[in-house]
Amino acid sequence: MCRSAPNSPGPSPSPSPNTGVGTGTIPAAVRALVPAHAACAEALTLAKTSLPASLLYHSFRVYLYAQAFARLFHNDNDPPAPDSAPAAVLFVACILHDVGTAAAHDAVPERFEVVGADVAARVLRAHGFPEAAVRDAWLAMALHTSPGIAERLGGTVRAVRLAVRADFGSYPAPRPETLPGGAEAMNMIRWKLPRLEIEKDLGDAVVRQAALDPLKAPPASWPGDLLRAKRAEPEWQGVNKGF
Repeated sequence: MCRSAPNSPGPSPSPSPNTGVGTGTIPAAVRALVPAHAACAEALTLAKTSLPASLLYHSFRVYLYAQAFARLFHNDNDPPAPDSAPAAVLFVACILHDVGTAAAHDAVPERFEVVGADVAARVLRAHGFPEAAVRDAWLAMALHTSPGIAERLGGTVRAVRLAVRADFGSYPAPRPETLPGGAEAMNMIRWKLPRLEIEKDLGDAVVRQAALDPLKAPPASWPGDLLRAKRAEPEWQGVNKGF
């Protein structure tokens, strides 16, 4: 997903108490940036109850970055810039893009990206979104670890991919003035949505599932890269070297 993410210099300390499932809290000022749509409320509840704090905060940062990228790269061939319903689709895609790593989905024999995309599609359909919007979100989530593909598709797909890359440091983060909420939103990203141990937690979650079911980590995939790296150095306890 992001080859430039820093590796830990050595074995990590004991897990942070902030990384347990359901421990993340979204401050009121950050929650105010969530689109006022029932699909968004349902998606946020799913993320909060399924993901550890590090993945929840990462997903919210991705949403804020994705909004900026959607506006920055908008052209006449893309869907409209985020504003109500399109913004709700973008939020659902971002906040659930890693939900496939949750233990509830361990038994589903698909990559976590696809599992999360299926979850989001069900949420959007339940709230009456058109199939074109559902497909847009599904592709954005299913392809968010696919370098050189998502970037070329434009719209929501590109916005989510670039936002994920920006949060892991392999693409420049958007300027504060381009974020919804401007400089204040950037301050919230820095102080209200801490990174914790996102690289380690996400890598470990993907490998944990892959060890249970190899179908979750096809050889030519990012999960497959993580699994190979773990098998090559099973004693390594830092950030997965395939990250």
